[in-house]
Amino acid sequence: MNVGIGGVIGGVGAVINKEPGQRFGKTLIKGFAQGALGGYFVFESKRLIRRFATEKNYNYIWPSKLVNAAGSSIIENAAANRELWERMHLNLAFNRIEIDFKNNFKLKYRILPFALSRAAYLFTQARLDVDRSMIFGTLIFNQRTPKILDELGYNGGAYFNSILLRRGIGQRTEAHEIIHTYQYENFSGINTFLDRPMSRLEQESKFVRVYNKIFHTDFNAIFKQGLYSLETEIKGYRENFFEKEARYFSE
Repeated sequence: MNVGIGGVIGGVGAVINKEPGQRFGKTLIKGFAQGALGGYFVFESKRLIRRFATEKNYNYIWPSKLVNAAGSSIIENAAANRELWERMHLNLAFNRIEIDFKNNFKLKYRILPFALSRAAYLFTQARLDVDRSMIFGTLIFNQRTPKILDELGYNGGAYFNSILLRRGIGQRTEAHEIIHTYQYENFSGINTFLDRPMSRLEQESKFVRVYNKIFHTDFNAIFKQGLYSLETEIKGYRENFFEKEARYFSE
C-alpha cells in the first residue's frame, strides 16, 4: 500500500507538473517509479517503528523519522517532476526544514499552517512534554484534563503532526500515534499538484509571495483527514485503512 500510494502520487503529480517538451508516458512512468521508491522508504520507516513497539527501544525513533522524511521527500520530488534527491525536507511538528541540493545546499525554513493550528489547540488543552518531544522529534502532549481522550475513549490521539497521550501509556500506543503522524506526512506530495496555480498567484500578489516565504501550506492535512473520515464512514473506525495500518505497525 505504501509503495502503491507513493507511486500514484508521484505519477499523477509528475504529469500535472510536466514540462511542454516532456513526453506524457515517460513522465508518468518516471514519476510513478520514483514515487514507488519513496513509498518503499516510507514502509521501511514504519517497520522501524514496529521494532520500537516490540523491543521498547527508543533508539529506533530518530532513524525511523529520518527514513520516513527521505521517503516523503522522494515522493514529493516525483510529484513535482523533480529529480530523485533534488530537494529533501524534514518536518518537526509544524516546522518544515528544506534542503535544496540542486542550488548549492540552499536551506529553507517554513511553517506548516494546518499542523500549527492543531499544535496551538493542544497547547490550550494539554501539557507539553519537552523531554519526550525531543525523543520523538515532534510535539508530545500529556493530557491535562480528562475531557479530550476520556470522552473519546482513547489512550492517545494524533493531531496531524502532534501527539496527545494519556499518562503512563506504553510503547505500543506511542508507536500507533507515530504511524498516524507519518500518514499525514506521507501525503505531502499532494501539495505539489497546486505548484503552478500557486506560482501564478505569486506573480500577481505580493501577499502570496510573502505568505509563501513564511508558510508551506500543508494541504495534505485536509486530504488525509478527508480520506480518514470517508474510510470511517464506509468501514467504521476500527476497519478504516489508517487505523488498521497503525495497529499493524504497533501491535
